Amino acid sequence: MCLPIDDTAMLCWLQSQLKVVEAWRDELATRPDLDLEAVSRLEHHYDWLASEVSRLAPARSKRAA
Repeated sequence: MCLPIDDTAMLCWLQSQLKVVEAWRDELATRPDLDLEAVSRLEHHYDWLASEVSRLAPARSKRAA
């Protein structure tokens, strides 16, 4: 089911998720029992989130203009 989503709200939510993933990544990196596979999965997710933010941000600024 697809629901209309306000891009501004979605962008804000995604940006907050990026901050959470950054904090999680930093916390994982400082652990003595570093799990490289978990860090790799987290980096992959972070990259995807960042690309979604980049994709939505220009679309939002074009609509605002």
